[in-house]
Amino acid sequence: MEESLPSLLEVKLNLTLGGVALGDSWISPIDYVLSWGPLLYDVSRLDENGLEEANSIAMQIQDKLDLGQFENATDLWSQLEGNISTSSNYVNFYNFLLDDNIDPLSPTASEVSQGLTMKRYASYLSSLKASPGGEDQLDTLMNGAIKDKFKIIPKNVKWGGQSLNVVDAFKGDFMRPRINEVDKLLNNGIQVTIYNGQVDLICATKGTEAWVQKLKWNGLKMFNRMDRIPLYCGDTKTRGFLKAYKNLRFYWILEAGHFVPVEEPCLALEMVGNITNSPAT
Repeated sequence: MEESLPSLLEVKLNLTLGGVALGDSWISPIDYVLSWGPLLYDVSRLDENGLEEANSIAMQIQDKLDLGQFENATDLWSQLEGNISTSSNYVNFYNFLLDDNIDPLSPTASEVSQGLTMKRYASYLSSLKASPGGEDQLDTLMNGAIKDKFKIIPKNVKWGGQSLNVVDAFKGDFMRPRINEVDKLLNNGIQVTIYNGQVDLICATKGTEAWVQKLKWNGLKMFNRMDRIPLYCGDTKTRGFLKAYKNLRFYWILEAGHFVPVEEPCLALEMVGNITNSPAT
């Protein structure tokens, strides 16, 4: 985004950037890792000892980031996830009300590595109703129905999951903040929509709220003064909240974790309709 934004704004690319949606997005890694311990302590998944350990590692991550040692910060992030998993009896990082499905006694689960994170990600996805299968089923979907739908993918080209390779390749970028890029979007009048699932841990709402307050956008003070609007979806149950000012919108999605469209599809569709100024059908 950092490289393409100037080109879009200078009309070097034949594209119209109508807006950007940031859903449970890893914009400021340090704000997220600093939020994990206090959040899990508040919901009784960590005790004082677990909180102290989590905060200690998070501060080590802060030190590495201050020194520009981003790969070391990524290693510590992985260590922090492993520490929290053990101390919390394997809380689910994508919905902190749930336990992780990974067997804590298996060799894979005991390894503190990016591989554990990707396995956890796939495991949680496979547990959701909209994704009843695992990676094999995704292979079938991508190389079957999706490939047939596009009608332009050569027969000899096959889709394959590259998650671990991508994690390794971006090890030096993974812990870099992208708050400045969000500021650039806002200052150039681009519509920015932030949405966060209430029970997400990996990109916890507490962390998202923290990085939003670091924005230098001149509309932030007025945004903070705006009242939140409750959101419903076909009944009287409160499904979320919305705060908006000028070209910034923030959606709080209740009872959803990291995967808002899967866990709160009705409100997610309403949100898409509002963002695109089109009916949610």
